[in-house]
Amino acid sequence: MLGPIFTMMSVLWGRLQDLRHDDRGMTTEAMIITALLAAGALIAAGAIGTAVQNKGNDVSEVINGALAARG
Repeated sequence: MLGPIFTMMSVLWGRLQDLRHDDRGMTTEAMIITALLAAGALIAAGAIGTAVQNKGNDVSEVINGALAARG
């Protein structure tokens, strides 16, 4: 009754050991592409943040100008 379970555990243990000894890792190209995509995302986030901040400043100036004109 426990034979099939022990067989399955043995097969899975062998696969786990094979995966542990796999030294391929990420290729240099994949690491470079990942780094470039991360840098691009940071640049895009910075550009969006700057645009939002500038638009907020413009809105504040319009509001302050309207309030000053009223009185």
